[in-house]
Amino acid sequence: MDMMHWVDLGDNGLIITQRIVAVGKADAAAMRRLVAETPTTHVVDLTGGSKRRSVVVLDSDHVVLTAMTVLDVRLALAYWLEWS
Repeated sequence: MDMMHWVDLGDNGLIITQRIVAVGKADAAAMRRLVAETPTTHVVDLTGGSKRRSVVVLDSDHVVLTAMTVLDVRLALAYWLEWS
């Protein structure tokens, strides 16, 4: 069985790295449309009440809203890749 690797998205949650398809800026028009068209049952809000800064798209058609910038998510993924 393959080992699951998690990326830390701040104080509010973790995501399995192998499930991530894309990461984008929350204020980009394409990401705003994606979030608006995604059923609410597939939207996971990990902002903890903070401003939404990035959107993570998963292979399960879920979108995860985070308070982290795209750069911060990228750095968290790079940290995971370095240690995997």
